[in-house]
Amino acid sequence: MDGDEPMVAAAMAEEPHVERLPADLLAHTLSLLPTFHDLAMAGAVSRRWRRAVGRSLATRRRLSFAGQRTGDDSTARLVRAAVNLRDLDISRSCWGCHITDKGLLDISSAACVGNLTSVSLWGLAGISDEGVVHLVSRARSLQHLNIGGTFITDETLYAVANSCANLKVCMRVCFGLHHHACFVGNSYQTELDKISTPT
Repeated sequence: MDGDEPMVAAAMAEEPHVERLPADLLAHTLSLLPTFHDLAMAGAVSRRWRRAVGRSLATRRRLSFAGQRTGDDSTARLVRAAVNLRDLDISRSCWGCHITDKGLLDISSAACVGNLTSVSLWGLAGISDEGVVHLVSRARSLQHLNIGGTFITDETLYAVANSCANLKVCMRVCFGLHHHACFVGNSYQTELDKISTPT
């Protein structure tokens, strides 16, 4: 046994201090990283760190892909791992997310979707009514939805009004809408409806 002690001491001397952290502490530390990019970089360090990133995702309540280069498969995989997620931001910047309806359909199957309170899909030109309707029909706790800068139509807004009773804010400047739309409580109205409705 005494002969093994120098080898153990030598191995510990070569191993960086951070590698000696208990798995739970490493996962907690990684959960404090603010962006998807930082998580992706941390997951590339080693297998141990990749597992810790997965554990840290399980505790996250907010996940933002805004401005990050990511696609349908990687985004859906990370959202599925974030079982306690409440706030999801997959907004597109000039070089960021490239999410399509396929990605929204995959995200819709995640366990956390029913508990989401905020979703931003701002600027995602690759999505349509099909993907958004599928997502919001499962996001029953949704309170904030940003669908501005998309090509969705009135069909999505009617689905949002029917599915999301808790919705408080819906940001929408959409290229596919026939007229300006807004939410009053949990009901969808257009400017045309409000003009023709006596007060």
